[in-house]
Amino acid sequence: MAALSTQNLVDAGTPPTFGAVSAADTAEVGNGRNTFYVIKNGDGVNAKTVTITVSGTNSYGQPNPDPAITVPASGERWIPLRKEYDKADGTGRCDIAVTGTGGLGSVTAAVVRLG
Repeated sequence: MAALSTQNLVDAGTPPTFGAVSAADTAEVGNGRNTFYVIKNGDGVNAKTVTITVSGTNSYGQPNPDPAITVPASGERWIPLRKEYDKADGTGRCDIAVTGTGGLGSVTAAVVRLG
Protein backbone atom coordinates (compact mmCIF):
# COMPACT_ATOMS: atom_id res chain seq x y z
CA MET A 1 0.00 0.00 0.00
CA ALA A 2 1.41 3.36 -1.03
CA ALA A 3 0.67 6.63 0.73
CA LEU A 4 0.06 9.10 -2.09
CA SER A 5 1.29 12.67 -1.52
CA THR A 6 -1.14 15.56 -1.92
CA GLN A 7 -0.16 18.18 -4.47
CA ASN A 8 -1.47 21.75 -4.27
CA LEU A 9 -2.68 23.23 -7.55
CA VAL A 10 -0.97 26.54 -8.15
CA ASP A 11 -2.08 29.75 -9.87
CA ALA A 12 0.64 29.33 -12.51
CA GLY A 13 -1.28 26.35 -13.87
CA THR A 14 1.51 23.85 -13.26
CA PRO A 15 0.02 20.37 -13.74
CA PRO A 16 0.29 17.77 -10.98
CA THR A 17 2.78 14.94 -11.26
CA PHE A 18 1.11 11.61 -11.93
CA GLY A 19 2.57 8.34 -10.66
CA ALA A 20 1.86 4.65 -10.99
CA VAL A 21 -1.02 3.27 -8.94
CA SER A 22 -0.93 0.12 -6.89
CA ALA A 23 -3.83 -2.17 -6.10
CA ALA A 24 -4.17 -0.42 -2.71
CA ASP A 25 -3.20 3.17 -1.92
CA THR A 26 -4.06 5.76 0.72
CA ALA A 27 -4.79 9.45 0.14
CA GLU A 28 -5.47 12.53 2.25
CA VAL A 29 -9.13 13.57 2.32
CA GLY A 30 -8.36 17.25 3.05
CA ASN A 31 -11.34 19.24 4.24
CA GLY A 32 -13.71 16.97 2.32
CA ARG A 33 -14.44 19.54 -0.41
CA ASN A 34 -11.10 20.54 -1.90
CA THR A 35 -9.13 17.33 -2.50
CA PHE A 36 -9.44 14.97 -5.47
CA TYR A 37 -8.05 11.62 -6.58
CA VAL A 38 -7.29 12.10 -10.28
CA ILE A 39 -6.84 8.86 -12.19
CA LYS A 40 -5.87 8.34 -15.83
CA ASN A 41 -6.46 4.97 -17.43
CA GLY A 42 -3.91 4.53 -20.22
CA ASP A 43 -5.26 1.05 -21.04
CA GLY A 44 -6.97 1.54 -24.39
CA VAL A 45 -9.07 -1.62 -24.04
CA ASN A 46 -10.06 -2.28 -20.43
CA ALA A 47 -11.96 -0.15 -17.92
CA LYS A 48 -10.72 0.07 -14.33
CA THR A 49 -12.66 0.42 -11.09
CA VAL A 50 -11.70 2.71 -8.21
CA THR A 51 -13.20 1.65 -4.87
CA ILE A 52 -12.93 3.82 -1.77
CA THR A 53 -13.37 2.08 1.57
CA VAL A 54 -15.74 3.96 3.87
CA SER A 55 -15.59 3.03 7.55
CA GLY A 56 -18.43 3.12 10.03
CA THR A 57 -22.13 2.47 9.81
CA ASN A 58 -25.17 4.45 8.74
CA SER A 59 -28.10 5.45 10.97
CA TYR A 60 -29.64 2.00 10.41
CA GLY A 61 -26.57 0.22 11.75
CA GLN A 62 -25.57 -1.05 8.30
CA PRO A 63 -21.99 -0.66 7.00
CA ASN A 64 -21.49 2.50 4.96
CA PRO A 65 -21.33 1.71 1.24
CA ASP A 66 -17.97 1.79 -0.52
CA PRO A 67 -18.28 3.96 -3.65
CA ALA A 68 -17.01 2.29 -6.83
CA ILE A 69 -16.22 4.56 -9.78
CA THR A 70 -15.58 3.18 -13.27
CA VAL A 71 -12.75 4.71 -15.27
CA PRO A 72 -13.32 3.87 -18.94
CA ALA A 73 -10.58 2.64 -21.25
CA SER A 74 -8.37 5.63 -22.17
CA GLY A 75 -10.41 7.69 -19.69
CA GLU A 76 -9.83 10.02 -16.76
CA ARG A 77 -11.82 10.73 -13.58
CA TRP A 78 -11.57 13.42 -10.89
CA ILE A 79 -12.97 11.79 -7.74
CA PRO A 80 -13.72 14.07 -4.75
CA LEU A 81 -12.26 12.70 -1.53
CA ARG A 82 -15.13 13.40 0.87
CA LYS A 83 -14.64 13.79 4.61
CA GLU A 84 -16.88 10.73 5.07
CA TYR A 85 -14.12 8.62 3.48
CA ASP A 86 -11.74 9.37 6.39
CA LYS A 87 -10.62 6.11 8.04
CA ALA A 88 -11.12 7.82 11.45
CA ASP A 89 -7.75 6.55 12.61
CA GLY A 90 -6.26 10.01 13.15
CA THR A 91 -4.38 10.13 9.83
CA GLY A 92 -6.97 12.05 7.79
CA ARG A 93 -6.57 9.52 4.99
CA CYS A 94 -8.75 7.07 3.07
CA ASP A 95 -8.09 3.70 1.43
CA ILE A 96 -8.33 3.49 -2.36
CA ALA A 97 -8.27 0.27 -4.38
CA VAL A 98 -7.88 0.13 -8.17
CA THR A 99 -8.82 -3.05 -10.04
CA GLY A 100 -9.44 -4.17 -13.57
CA THR A 101 -8.65 -6.60 -16.34
CA GLY A 102 -5.30 -6.07 -18.05
CA GLY A 103 -3.41 -4.95 -14.96
CA LEU A 104 -2.51 -1.49 -13.74
CA GLY A 105 0.70 -0.87 -15.68
CA SER A 106 -0.77 1.94 -17.76
CA VAL A 107 -2.79 3.57 -14.97
CA THR A 108 -1.51 6.71 -13.21
CA ALA A 109 -2.94 8.92 -10.48
CA ALA A 110 -2.37 12.07 -8.48
CA VAL A 111 -3.99 13.53 -5.37
CA VAL A 112 -4.61 17.24 -5.84
CA ARG A 113 -5.89 19.97 -3.56
CA LEU A 114 -7.48 23.25 -4.60
CA GLY A 115 -6.53 26.35 -2.67
